[in-house]
Amino acid sequence: MTKCWLYLCLLWITTVGATAPVISHISQDVVASVGDSVEFNCTVEHVGQMTVSWAKTDPSSAVVLSMRNMLSLPDQRYNISVLKNPSKDSAIYSFRIRQIEVNDMGPYECQVIVSSSGKVTKKLNLQIKTPPVILESTPRSKLVTEGQNLEVSCHASGFPAPTISWARVGHAIMPAGGQLLNEPTLRIKTVHRLDRGGYYCIAQNGEGLPDKRLVHVEVEFRPEISVSRPKVAQMLSHTAELECSVQGYPAPTVVWFRNGEQLQSRRRHEISNTASSSETTTSVLRIDSVSEENYGDYYCNATNKLGQADARLHLFQVFIPVPSSS
Repeated sequence: MTKCWLYLCLLWITTVGATAPVISHISQDVVASVGDSVEFNCTVEHVGQMTVSWAKTDPSSAVVLSMRNMLSLPDQRYNISVLKNPSKDSAIYSFRIRQIEVNDMGPYECQVIVSSSGKVTKKLNLQIKTPPVILESTPRSKLVTEGQNLEVSCHASGFPAPTISWARVGHAIMPAGGQLLNEPTLRIKTVHRLDRGGYYCIAQNGEGLPDKRLVHVEVEFRPEISVSRPKVAQMLSHTAELECSVQGYPAPTVVWFRNGEQLQSRRRHEISNTASSSETTTSVLRIDSVSEENYGDYYCNATNKLGQADARLHLFQVFIPVPSSS
């Protein structure tokens, strides 16, 4: 009797196991563009009277989209259909989305409800192609001191993952050569002041237009002074102009000295500083009606937070010979 009951129990378990619902097939992951239509298919064997659903899931929640052959959400883009095969006790549940949007992206799950707390499931993932967008974590400017190494990373979202390259404004040559750097990080070793300027981060993935961001690289360097005429000749009672050109960043403060004292603009001395777009300051010391005491050495001095520079200019008297009468 005991053996008989054991045989019947095993037969019952085997029969139940054989008729348990099985998801024999689900569509592979789908990659599509915004505006496309997609279809997910789920084949369930031994479906019987079980309820089969499609749901959109994420790690924290799930939204049921359909149950059997009915939609659970009133979205006109959705469609559900069921193709039954009674002879095999199976059915194909097809869920379609027209004119897909970015928000449709994510995992979808075919669910067979077998009890109040149990279900058989399989998932697929919908990836939607999106144009590249450069993220705000990419800086818009970068400050570096001359002689240091520079690194600027560019980050972008989009699907497929965008490729990133760098180019200089005006198609100028990159510090490492060529007109394009096919790397997500712009690296410049031992930065020189000539490396300053605008660099474009370019992200592209074949969807829509590439996205660009202008990153302005500024290079700090100590002042340098150039003088085109270190010796200036002038006659008495005439006007003399002493000029020096200063480069540096941050923009240096430029002053003039004579005999250890700083000169100020006054009645017979006028100092003018003019800055150009190339970060060059031209400083001119103008002396009206030169007198004997004005001859000698003058110093153009430029200072910023990185240091200072001096240049000496010499004003001397010139004589124009007067032709003698015969």
